[in-house]
Amino acid sequence: MKTYVHLTLSCLSALQLLAADEDSQQPAEVHELDDFVVSAPVPEDDKILPTSRPFSSVYGTDMSILDTPRNVTIISRAQLDDVSIKDTRDFSKLTSSSYTGSNFGAPTTPSLRGQTADTLINGMRKGLTNNGNGLPLNFNSVESVNILKGPPSVMIGASQYVGGYVDYITKRPQFNNSGYLQVTVDTEGLRVAQLDQNLKLSEELAMRFSLTGEDSDDYYWDDYYRKTTALYGALTWLPSDSYQLELNAEFFKANYTENWGLNRPTQDLVDNRTYVTGTGSVGVWSFGSVVPTGTAEINRTKRLHGDGDDSNGEYLALQAIQTIETESNLEIVNNTLFQYRDRDTYSSYQYTEVLRDNYRIENRTEVRSEFAPFGFLNKLNTGLNLSYQDVWAVNDFFNEPANAWDLYNQDYSAIGLTDADVGLGFNTFPVYGESPRGKLSFRPGSTSANYDLDGDGTADVFGNGDSNDSQTGTVGIFLQNQIELHDRLSLLVGGRLDYVYVESSDPMHAHMIRYLSQQNPGTDYSGILKAEDSHGDFVPNLNAGVVYKLTDKHRLYANYNYSESIPIGLGGGVPLDPGSGKLDGDAFDVESQLVEGGYKASLLDDRMFYSATLFYQTRTEPQSQGPDNRIVAKGFETELSFQAASNVYFVFGYSYIDSATKNGVVATPTPISATSESFYGTLPNFSGYDARTPGVPENLFNGLVSYALSEHLTTTLGFVISSPMDLGYNVPAQYTSDGQNWTTAEIPWQYSIDWGIRYETLRWALGLKVLNVTDEKNWGVANPIYGNDSIYAELPRRLELTGTLKW
Repeated sequence: MKTYVHLTLSCLSALQLLAADEDSQQPAEVHELDDFVVSAPVPEDDKILPTSRPFSSVYGTDMSILDTPRNVTIISRAQLDDVSIKDTRDFSKLTSSSYTGSNFGAPTTPSLRGQTADTLINGMRKGLTNNGNGLPLNFNSVESVNILKGPPSVMIGASQYVGGYVDYITKRPQFNNSGYLQVTVDTEGLRVAQLDQNLKLSEELAMRFSLTGEDSDDYYWDDYYRKTTALYGALTWLPSDSYQLELNAEFFKANYTENWGLNRPTQDLVDNRTYVTGTGSVGVWSFGSVVPTGTAEINRTKRLHGDGDDSNGEYLALQAIQTIETESNLEIVNNTLFQYRDRDTYSSYQYTEVLRDNYRIENRTEVRSEFAPFGFLNKLNTGLNLSYQDVWAVNDFFNEPANAWDLYNQDYSAIGLTDADVGLGFNTFPVYGESPRGKLSFRPGSTSANYDLDGDGTADVFGNGDSNDSQTGTVGIFLQNQIELHDRLSLLVGGRLDYVYVESSDPMHAHMIRYLSQQNPGTDYSGILKAEDSHGDFVPNLNAGVVYKLTDKHRLYANYNYSESIPIGLGGGVPLDPGSGKLDGDAFDVESQLVEGGYKASLLDDRMFYSATLFYQTRTEPQSQGPDNRIVAKGFETELSFQAASNVYFVFGYSYIDSATKNGVVATPTPISATSESFYGTLPNFSGYDARTPGVPENLFNGLVSYALSEHLTTTLGFVISSPMDLGYNVPAQYTSDGQNWTTAEIPWQYSIDWGIRYETLRWALGLKVLNVTDEKNWGVANPIYGNDSIYAELPRRLELTGTLKW
């Protein structure tokens, strides 16, 4: 504690001296300009009011935030910097309804309204994921963020992630020669450096590039690390007033560890850090039990891992956006995004996944026009969308006895399964060509389908319904029209129809046959044919919204959205049904409906923005095990932002979400007992009961205040408050397949406060942040399936120092 205090006081003293020194070098009459400085226009990059920023990503056409019949949050670069955003979980500091679980320490997308969100890059879907888990989020290319609550518009098209989307607006070149070098470190071992450079090549051509590297080692949790390299480049060409070309490219490479957190979560662990001890058994299908030997207070830096835990990945994105404006009042926008992703993960508690050479390409052409038949202004956006993706993805979650290991008494070197512990030939086979990890002599993977090896009509090999080798092509057309029915009333209607064609096969078939042939020489397996199938289907998406103008600055709106989407598995591909070995055509119409209404206002001469929203939504949540969860969510959201001038702003948000899950699967139905033998890895399910959705706090508050103490010195204060949430499900015995009453631990009310101060001149800046000022011992949720197997220790108080050189 003394170290924190001394470092904080030293930095504050240095900043105070710098401020005094700069003031002493200025003429006395500078003080006469105070009123002018306070009322000076806010620089574009520092604007935080959604009414003051350019905005078109929801419906394509330029539309003010007031006239958009949806709940949208626009986050500026200044806000991202002020909250020290590091991953998607930090979005809860800036917008309502955005609590995101730890997702095993590797969340790549945030949650909105209690569901994993969709992710866009400049309005194009990123995809290539199925559960929000993957490569660490890379902010090297990001300039600002648009967040939409609820399903996307017909222009973008729906996926199964209809809780909302996050649209990352990438850095654009500016027509000047400027740049900066920034270095960030903290007291836990964070080390990040970024170089960003603008170049004006001519009056029509400008480019920008950015390079970020991170080398964070042994970061708080035992043996946790993240090492990344990110390269980004962008080019803008403006040869005429009627044509614009924007190109950008991004490469990201990461070597990191996932973070399961602590196993054996109980209410006593949440409340008192009391951990149940005793070594459990390990068996095929992750079945096992533990006989407790007592309890002990455990260190929060502990996490379930062992030798060989590692994750690696590479990501490449290439994007071209062309805009053509014609003399006939037409605007044509063509947006093309190509993505390549290759990654793998091994965790010693026995989860492994391999995704090799996956890619996705999408092209969307929009034709935007305005016309006024019978005096009614119409803003029409029609278009064609083409996409293709190729996914090869294999994982194994059949052998995850997470509660087997005693993290208090066992060394990390003891954690992990041996060859004999894995169900080889039963549900898992070696992935040939992949290097072994941990205690294993091979890299395990599961087939996607079941196989009858001896012809007796009974499955001998059990697929997981998640691994897949799939190719998906989509052709979609859409039409959207905003009609000004009256000076005070506008109607927005849209429709989209996609034809989706999928070819899917079992990626592990050849590996299975090779292993079986080695184990059983002379046995003929030529009759065991690869499971494969194809299916085509039409997928509709409809949207209707109305906006009523109470006054020039006040709006009421209502919106209805209906969408269907196709099922997805690992890597965003489409897996086969394990039992039939075929694609389930009935699952290609996964429905979602949203009813939303709200109020928006621009107040105090456009210095304040307020919104309030009510919503009701039915949707499904993709699951790696078992059928998709059916969820009904309803709630209320409100946000307030204020910016009088460049020296002060604040944002506040609140959300109430009542989310019920109607079916689900869990690894372990009840917490590990401290007094009697407990079983885990049994994978029971429930249905027909409205269980409180795990990891979704009913109440979530967020706030951020920034105030300039002087021309150079600015301070910020932010907070997040969340109400209690369940780790897993509470379900009565009559609704569960194992006949047990399911129970789980509850995380209580939690809060976190961040404070920062920054001294900035034209040529350099120095910032200090104290994150989690009061050193709260907060907890995070991992995944509903593992609610009784995993809990995540949030970071403690830490100091973060950022230095920037500008030119």
